[in-house]
Amino acid sequence: MNHQAHIDRFRSARSDHTLVVLEGLHPLKHAIRFGAELLEVLAPEGGDLDRLVAEYAPDTAIVIESNIQTIATDTFAKLAPVTPPTGVIAIAKRPEVSPVDILNNPEDAPVVLLENPRNQLNIGAAIRVSAAAGAAGVLTTGPQDPWNPAAVIAATGLQYALPV
Repeated sequence: MNHQAHIDRFRSARSDHTLVVLEGLHPLKHAIRFGAELLEVLAPEGGDLDRLVAEYAPDTAIVIESNIQTIATDTFAKLAPVTPPTGVIAIAKRPEVSPVDILNNPEDAPVVLLENPRNQLNIGAAIRVSAAAGAAGVLTTGPQDPWNPAAVIAATGLQYALPV
C-alpha cells in the first residue's frame, strides 16, 4: 500500500467530525471494549504490540489481530505528532450523540457539563472521571473538541464508555 495514503488518511481523520484517531493501546482497548467501529489499525514492523496486548488487554486481542496492518516504522512515525509509544494507532467512527438524548437520559445519573474548556488534557481527564463515576454523559460548550486525539489519550478512549 502507498505509505502516503496512510499518512493522508490519518491527517484527514483528525479533521473529520465523524471519525476519531486513537493514538496508543489504552485508547484503542477502551474503544474496542465499548463497541467502537474500527476502520483502520496500524502498527510498525517489529513492534512489541502483541506482548502489550497480551499483558494489558487480552480481551481485545482477537479484534486487534483481525484489524491490524503492519507498516514501515518510518511511515508509522509520520501518522501522529508524537509517535504512540505503545506502537499502535487507529481510526474509528465516532458514535452519534445528541445533547438532547444525553439530557433526556432516564438513568438516575448526573450529566457533566464542561463550560468552554480550554485544555484538551483537562477535557480528557474530566471524561475519564465522569466514566468512572457513572455519569450519564458529558456535554461541552465552546470550540474545543472532546474527541481531539489529545483528549482521547487523556481519557484513555473512555469517550466510548458514555455519551460525549
